[in-house]
Amino acid sequence: MDIKGNPNQPHEQDEKEVHVTNHLEQISTDSGNDNGIAEKGPAERTQDWTPEEERKIVWKIDFRVFPMLCIVFGLSLLDRTNISAAFIAGMSTDLELIGSRYNVALLVFFIGYGLFELPSNFVIRRLGARWWLSFLIVSWGCCVLGMGFIHEWTILAVLRALLGIFEAGLFPGAVYIIGSWYRQYETGRRISIFYMASLISSGFGPVFAYALSLISVGDGMYSQGWRWIFIVEGVVTVVAGLVSPFFLIEFPEKVKFLDERQKHIALERVAIEKRDKEVVHPNIKETLSMLLDWKLLLYSINYFIAASSVYSLAFFKPIILREGMGFPYAKAQLLSSPPYVFAIIASISAAWVSDKIRLRWVILNFQALVAIIGLLIILYTKPPGVRYFGMFLATYGTQANIPGTLTYGQNQIARLEKKGVVAAAMISAGAIGGVCGSTIFRDQDSPLYLPGMWATIALQMLHIVITFCMSMYFKRQNAKAERGAVLEGVTGFRYAP
Repeated sequence: MDIKGNPNQPHEQDEKEVHVTNHLEQISTDSGNDNGIAEKGPAERTQDWTPEEERKIVWKIDFRVFPMLCIVFGLSLLDRTNISAAFIAGMSTDLELIGSRYNVALLVFFIGYGLFELPSNFVIRRLGARWWLSFLIVSWGCCVLGMGFIHEWTILAVLRALLGIFEAGLFPGAVYIIGSWYRQYETGRRISIFYMASLISSGFGPVFAYALSLISVGDGMYSQGWRWIFIVEGVVTVVAGLVSPFFLIEFPEKVKFLDERQKHIALERVAIEKRDKEVVHPNIKETLSMLLDWKLLLYSINYFIAASSVYSLAFFKPIILREGMGFPYAKAQLLSSPPYVFAIIASISAAWVSDKIRLRWVILNFQALVAIIGLLIILYTKPPGVRYFGMFLATYGTQANIPGTLTYGQNQIARLEKKGVVAAAMISAGAIGGVCGSTIFRDQDSPLYLPGMWATIALQMLHIVITFCMSMYFKRQNAKAERGAVLEGVTGFRYAP
């Protein structure tokens, strides 16, 4: 008997195999998969790799994602806040920053910073992260360099406005990149490490600025130390921008340092959780529709609060230390650094705990409460040492909720393309917070700056209320999902309260 059987009567098993093969080929074709791996639906995705393979790939990703991103973001924080060091190093006198001129120079930065964040995240995925971010870095470095050669405060304001435009794309772009590489409860500590590692520059920036302010060349304008703060830091940023294309990482679908299997694992491990592997570039209409999510408004308010508090302390900490606590110029600069060191260690530890216990709101509200306690100590105690201890608490509580609030917003998004929109929208709200933070501490309120301090305290209280209410809502929604409801239009997705 012919083992192939009658050709006019194919076996039933053969028919099934042909049907399955055709079905898989159709799925692969429809999904545009060029790796030879058929795209699976939410219910069909399974893990086809070992935990050891995944750990090795995650480590490999970590060492490619973070080093250069941390360096350039650290430079961006330094370049936007070094104006406070220059102010007390003599710039205020040389440029006649009287009345509200200093506040104007601070707040114009945030106009472009707020307006260009969302357009930048709209562009970054299309042009590629390496080249787009490198262009931005070189551009803002040139702005900082130019500040070292100015003679009028109006030119300072113009350069600060341009600085905001070029810096706008880095932070939301970096958060977008990190969110595309990691799972829901892997992002908390990583965004915190990214932000806090970058914060080292802010911590030691005043010390570095003090050293630069001691430079004096000749008898002309180059004898003015504050100019060298901008000149040296601007040159460093430009050089970093020129070399960054060789070190910055791309989005998962564009990288070349992973082989095909590693790239499959990197994409699929995130897709299993998010139920979304296909890379979609939303058009303007789709982007605007994503902005109509009511939850995004609350994420943005929380980030406005966090950013406002951070900027107000960053811009005015040296001034508070000098005028409010009576420390001389050199000591005020040097004492600005230790609170940041404490904030870095405490924030990363708290983010690790948050990922470990899989709970966000408790940590966020604890940090906001610490900030309130620190601000009250600064306001209502007399000994300078005790008030300085309050600065440690206030710096930790406010700084830690920057990455914490961003992580909270990213964790509630199921689809990758929406993560970029949410990150940009939140950080745009942070730009408005920068305007607030640069104006609530006024000259006439010196030395206690009572209105600005109490405005910051009230905002931290509001952050606590919003975070708690949102998290209780998310818990109720997750309970509904356990009974069969679909969240965010994606089967199997859960919020991270």
